[in-house]
Amino acid sequence: MFPSVVLRSPGMVQKVLKSFQTEGGYDMLVLPGLKVVNSEEGRVRAEFTVEKQHLNRLQSVHGGLLATVVDVGGSLALASKGLYATGVSTDINISYISGAKEGQVVTIDCRCDKLGKTLAFTSVELSSNGRLVAIGRHNKFVAQAYAHPENEIGNNKK
Repeated sequence: MFPSVVLRSPGMVQKVLKSFQTEGGYDMLVLPGLKVVNSEEGRVRAEFTVEKQHLNRLQSVHGGLLATVVDVGGSLALASKGLYATGVSTDINISYISGAKEGQVVTIDCRCDKLGKTLAFTSVELSSNGRLVAIGRHNKFVAQAYAHPENEIGNNKK
């Protein structure tokens, strides 16, 4: 059953971000300073400051880190729709436009383009100092995610 009525809470986005940052693993190591600035249904704005650990050998933000931000940003966009369990990645891509240096703030605009019964599609734009740094898309398999008990939507909610 796919939900038709959804309870949406900006608190869910914060809860999912906290889980990324405290449950251990890669996200906790590379993005402890990621902060949500604003969230509404289907959209999240977040930011982080580029730190030394985020740099490549040429002293610009590492592309792998930006790909991780697209991954996490897509998940946060789904959290803004009420999912605590945000599914598993099926496809992720990123186009690098310009760089960002240590000390610069990178703003992340995340959007849920479609949340379906089986798949979800998200878009993420990263910018710094008024310049586009990267754009990405993150698609996820969500069919099994709807059953998670901490969701605000899904098979376990009426």
